This record gives sequence, C-alpha cells and structure tokens, in this order.
Amino acid sequence: MERLKDYIIEIEEEPLGLAMAEEHGVVFHAVHPAVQQMHGQTFADALEARRVALNVFRAAA
Repeated sequence: MERLKDYIIEIEEEPLGLAMAEEHGVVFHAVHPAVQQMHGQTFADALEARRVALNVFRAAA
C-alpha cells in the first residue's frame, strides 16, 4: 500500500496548518489562530485546502 502524502500549508514561511492525507481527501489541521475555523475540515486535495486556508488567512488580516 502506497503511503499518502501530508503537506505543510504556509504563507510567506508562516505555517497555517497541515493537510493530512486520508483515504477520501485531506483533513486540515490548523496551527495558526487565523485559520482555526478550518480545523478538521476535509478537502478533495491539498491544493484545495491551501487555497481555502490562504483565503481565510487573508480575510482575517
């Protein structure tokens, strides 16, 4: 069985969270308070999780 990849999502070297690979997508684990509302959400892939995290982070600024 191939190991699914996990990804660190960051903006300008500021970590926002982790996209942890699951069988049916990725689960976002927030590490930055600005994106805490996303914690536990499932996304189709890491790119979608990154896009949403960046939008949430920028909206909080």
